[in-house]
Amino acid sequence: MDTTRKHDWGLIVAGILLVLCAFFFVVAPGLTLVTITAIAGAAFLVSGIFDIINYVRFHKVMNLSGWAIAYAVLDIVIGLMFLIHPLAFAGVIPWVIGAFFIIFGAFEVVGSFRIRKTGVPMWGWMLFSGIVSVLCGITFFVAPASFSIFLSVFILMRGVSLVFYGWNANKGMLA
Repeated sequence: MDTTRKHDWGLIVAGILLVLCAFFFVVAPGLTLVTITAIAGAAFLVSGIFDIINYVRFHKVMNLSGWAIAYAVLDIVIGLMFLIHPLAFAGVIPWVIGAFFIIFGAFEVVGSFRIRKTGVPMWGWMLFSGIVSVLCGITFFVAPASFSIFLSVFILMRGVSLVFYGWNANKGMLA
């Protein structure tokens, strides 16, 4: 493995792509919501199908309850609703993703303090990014119509973070 590389170009390219996605989210907010709803619907549907398959295969061995199958069916129903009527359900997506942003941001804040204790430089950026994520998530609950704009801020933060981490990879951040 080449340890003399100055930069991690994979992170830099991924970061630049996320910055471009953030720009798209601001320019086409309606399309963003419908697209995310359809993607979430597909994910719920696939998850439900695999949960049913796993229930059938493993319910006796793992002593799975009927709640596992109920959860799988619920995933399928939600997935179909999102896929069949993505425009109608696009209004729910800000709340669902808002909850994920709050959780992700909280983990990032906690992680930044743990990384700080290890002496890794630039932990402050991770703390700042986590706080912005939590604030965006809260905003999705308070003002769901602003979802695309705040999603673009979140994605922009992720993209800038990846570029920043990729550019500084030789400084011990990703050891």
